[in-house]
Amino acid sequence: MRHDMTVKMLLPLCVVAISVLVPLSLFSQRIAAGGRHSLAICADSTVRSWGYNGYGQLGNGTKVEQHTSVPVFGLTGVTQVAGGLFHSLFVKSDGTVWACGRNPLGPLGDGTSVDRTTPVQVQGLSGIVHVAGGGEHSLFARSDGTAWACGANASGQLGDGTNANRTSVVQVQGLTGIIQVAAGAEFSLFLQDDGTVWACGNNSYGQFGNGTTTSSKVPVKVGGLSSIVQISAGEWHSLFVMKDGSVYTSGRNQYGQLGDGTTIDRSTASPVSALSDIVQAEAGGIHSVFVRSDGTVWACGLNSGGNNNGQLGDGTVVDRSTPVMVLPSWGPGRIVHAEATREHSLYEKDNGEVWASGRNNYGQLGYGAFTTANSSTSVLASTVCSVVTVAVRDPKPYPTEMLVYPHPLSSEAVLRGEHPFENAVLTITNSYGQIIKQMNNVCGETILLHRDDIISGLYFVRITQHDTIVASCRLVVAD
Repeated sequence: MRHDMTVKMLLPLCVVAISVLVPLSLFSQRIAAGGRHSLAICADSTVRSWGYNGYGQLGNGTKVEQHTSVPVFGLTGVTQVAGGLFHSLFVKSDGTVWACGRNPLGPLGDGTSVDRTTPVQVQGLSGIVHVAGGGEHSLFARSDGTAWACGANASGQLGDGTNANRTSVVQVQGLTGIIQVAAGAEFSLFLQDDGTVWACGNNSYGQFGNGTTTSSKVPVKVGGLSSIVQISAGEWHSLFVMKDGSVYTSGRNQYGQLGDGTTIDRSTASPVSALSDIVQAEAGGIHSVFVRSDGTVWACGLNSGGNNNGQLGDGTVVDRSTPVMVLPSWGPGRIVHAEATREHSLYEKDNGEVWASGRNNYGQLGYGAFTTANSSTSVLASTVCSVVTVAVRDPKPYPTEMLVYPHPLSSEAVLRGEHPFENAVLTITNSYGQIIKQMNNVCGETILLHRDDIISGLYFVRITQHDTIVASCRLVVAD
């Protein structure tokens, strides 16, 4: 869908501004892995699912396992998917969220504790730009920068200052400018638009990365880290991707999932020295996967354990405390996104194919068969639709972030770069990867954007010169 947005160049002026550190690619998620199930957004914006379905998390109206993908009932216009342990979340283009699966503790947010085999709307939410599913809880980031949560709360993972489970969403206390959320087994992470991270819930293994093992019912700041562009939460460990492509990790490490060459738990976030140029990291249950800017994928952590093996995709069943490359069974082409859960991993190729490795007893690898023979090298999820490919996928965090004021945009906003633009191309895309507006021959330092008929939501602006991205920013439009 295209809308007209008036863009006008201004003379340089002084503005109070916010630096935004988020790469475009991280908000157009097309695949997701739950506890033992998988999800994918198809090219027509519908969703297909496969794998374990004991609580209705596949959303097809049954509780029958599926080794071949099935359509999620009644959903169109889906822009993001997320999998919890036994539930699924779906963000639509209108900013609403829908959910299905296990619900005794309330992670579906529909005000009940009833399991749902078809998606129901999460009540009381609009303008949602990012979601995450944890063990038994769910997290939501709104376009106004607030964070919301529902579900299990025994460890304070909802961040509302209590230990009360919530079947309806509550606001996470004290947070503003939140642009991404990540949910672990019993803890939560929140990425702020200034590149800092906050955490709440269980911190027994030091997964907050703040140098302690002290849990908290309200978000606490993860000290010592800045310029973070992406976060991910495993069962009991955390991954932080930095603007420069480096990765820091913290938390439980008994199988080497922190990638630091040891099996020692870390309460202070520490760098993974073996990795560089990382554009996305995903914490599974007890393993981790990392996508590099060259399209290769690396993994570490649990890779053995009888029926629970092969998820690292390196052709072995050997646990790895240092990242190893996932064998490129997909042949030519790049991996642009990866997902991890306790027993399997998913890899999205740049042509829309989905590949998978690990356990397949419930059909979660999606190639049309149930088998107890795990795949230690990736296999094509051949029964799955070609997933939505992003219109623009950039290989690494952008070199310069434009300044935005005021933010969110309600009627108009000023964008300003560090250096003047000359004959550049300005492109605005939505979180679905669709181009909303493109303008050629952009010049100057300062740009005035008028909202016109742009609907509320999350958008991304990039400036390209000579086919090279020179500046970018995240743009939230709110009523």
